[in-house]
Order: sequence, then structure tokens, then C-alpha cells
Amino acid sequence: MVTGIIAEYNPFHNGHKVQIDYARNTLKSDYIVVALSPDFTQRGEIALLSKYERAKIALELGVDLVVQIPINSATDSSLGYAYGGIKVLDSLGIIDTILFSVEDDDISLLERIASIELDENEYYIETINKSLKEGLNYPSAQEKAIMHMVPDINSDLLHNILKQPNNILAIEYLKSLKMLNSSIKPICMKRLIASYHDTAISNRIASATSIRHAIYNDSFSDIEKAVPEVAFSTYKEIKENHQFLYPDDVSQMLGYKLLDGNLTDYKDCNDELANKIGNAINNFICYSQFKGLLKSKNITESRISRVLCHILLNLTNDLYKEIEGKIYPYIPYIYILGFNNNGSNLMSDIKENSTLPYFTSYNDALEYSFKESSYDNSSVLKLISTDINATKIYNMILAGKTNKEVTSEMSRKFLKI
Repeated sequence: MVTGIIAEYNPFHNGHKVQIDYARNTLKSDYIVVALSPDFTQRGEIALLSKYERAKIALELGVDLVVQIPINSATDSSLGYAYGGIKVLDSLGIIDTILFSVEDDDISLLERIASIELDENEYYIETINKSLKEGLNYPSAQEKAIMHMVPDINSDLLHNILKQPNNILAIEYLKSLKMLNSSIKPICMKRLIASYHDTAISNRIASATSIRHAIYNDSFSDIEKAVPEVAFSTYKEIKENHQFLYPDDVSQMLGYKLLDGNLTDYKDCNDELANKIGNAINNFICYSQFKGLLKSKNITESRISRVLCHILLNLTNDLYKEIEGKIYPYIPYIYILGFNNNGSNLMSDIKENSTLPYFTSYNDALEYSFKESSYDNSSVLKLISTDINATKIYNMILAGKTNKEVTSEMSRKFLKI
């Protein structure tokens, strides 16, 4: 059996290891395949360490094969992020189950909510639109509509379910599986102890947020108990070499990009937000400070973060497509970051069953003709270039911080552990 996992590993911690062990020991998975976010994350922020460092740790700690989520999906809303991760795993043609962690493991209720959101009947849409006119942001309006659709579920329980990040992602995973008519079976496991939003480390299971918080605040020794020994050794070396990247490290590049006069060309940047950016640009100091200037009642902080990321990385609207009234990222190819000896056994099956072209080298991807696919060749090449450039931006920032040359994406080979 082949089990898929969608992850950021930003950074990898004990909770991630528990999930991998659950797949291996409880589900009896023969292979574990991870769809991994690249050098920027769904929060709209630069990753703490590179995709190759994170992939290497994952392969050393039980994952067999790591594929990359394209940058247009990895930095999108939960809808686009989930769709991209599911699309990549489903297109491999080898995945039997997908495993995800949730705060509430009642999968039948999660599937019920997913069906409501996917079906979008007239009453549901009317309720959302009414709430938006009343000034609610979209997540709150959507929650209110769902409560109207499931009156048999306690409203407090439903509110708690719908406000939890991993539950939200799980619902989007389930929706994407349905949309793609995927044969992959969803399996959820209850998230252990630590909340996604926790900023303090109190035991061996800590959130990625709390671990990042400790690293940002030079409390590095606090993370040792919360991450596997192999990971901690890597993190210690990265820390000593000043190779961790923090959200504000993008500030100079972002400040320059914000001078672009056509901000509405970027994903999720409407006229209102473009005007707010234009009016506030003279007060720009750094990424985190500027993000605070843009925050308002009807625009969530996470959306602002993603929009700023889209501007920085040149993620324009033409890298996305409309499906049944919703905007989803193009996912026209699969990029393989690495595999271990066990994972190498999957490559022949992928070659036989994959429904998308796959690559282990960006040079090969740029030379490939996508004319026989359902995607326009120029659009695919633009996405490949955007993926490459996102890592170039990461590497430029890293090189500037360490005063050391960073290996080019075009000369780097895939990992084999």
C-alpha cells in the first residue's frame, strides 16, 4: 500500500514523525510519499529552511519519496493548497490512501461539510452573500452558512471544528478528492496535544509555529525535545551557519516589488487591497510591519501575507484557472525532489501510471513539450520558470545572509538517501 501525505515540514518535528510512524506501523504502508511545499509556504512566508533540507530530513526519518507542490499552489489559500497537493499525489497514479492530521477526527462529519461546500446550493450561496454584505469576511460568512445547513450539529461544536486550521485543510482535501474523482481513500488521525497556533513549547509534541517562534527568538535549545534527533542535528548546524530564513528577510526584495503599478495582476490582490498597498507604501519598513498596516476587519492577515508573497514571487492570475466558479492553481507537471532506496522502487510504477509528466531536473522540464497535454505550452513554461525563480529568490536571500554561494537550482540534482 502507498500512502500519501501533504506537508510543509516547516520545520519537521516529532508530530510529523508520529504521523509517518502511524502510516508505516498502523496502516501498514509499504511506501510513504510526501507532497512537500517548496521554499515559500501556505502562510505566504519564506520557509525557515530550504525545500531540499526539509526533503532530506523527511527521507531520513521514514518518507520514501518526496514530490514538490508547485509554488502557485503552495502559497495559495487552503482551497488551492489542498487542490494542488491532492492533484500532485493523485496524478502519480500510485497512491492508495492519503493520511492527514486533524483536530477533530470525525471524518463522516468532515465529509458532510465538504459536500455542502462543494455542492454550493442556492440557499448556501445566498446565506454567504448576505453575511458578506453585513461586513463579515469570507471564512466567517462560510461558517455561518454551514451552520444553517447542519442544524442537527451543536453550533459551538461546529464553530470549533471550522476554526481549526487542520480541520479546514482536511475539508479541502476531501473536496479535492471528490472534484478529481480520485480513488485515493482519505484517512485522518487526531492531532496530538499541541495546537497549530501554540507559540510555547511545553512537551515533546509541539506545533511548527511554536518551534519557529523559539528559533526566531533565539531560544534554540527549547526545540531539542520537540524534534527528532536527526532533525535537531541538522537544525543546529543550520543555526550555527546562520542559514535559517525569517519572514522579514524578504523585506528588501518585497519593498521593491511593491512599486509595481499593476498589483491587481497578482493572485488575490483586488482593487481594495491594491489601493491599500499603494496608499501605505511610503510607510513601508519591513514585511511584518507593512502586513500590520494593511490588516482590516474584512481582509484576513493570512490573505494579506499570501498576496504579498504572490507579488514577491510574480504569481500572476494567469497561473490559475476557473473550475465551477472557483479559482484553482494550474498543476501541469510533477517535480520529484528525492527518494530513498525503498522509494526508488516506485519510479517504474510512476512511469507507467502517472497522468502528468514528471521530472527530476528543471533542465528536462524546460525542454519538454507540453503540446499534447491539456495545458498551453507557454503557460506551463511560465509556471516552471516561476517555480525556478521562487527558489532563486530564496537562494539569493540566503546567500546575502550567509555571504556564501548557494547551489543553483539548475545544477542541483535530486536527492537520493
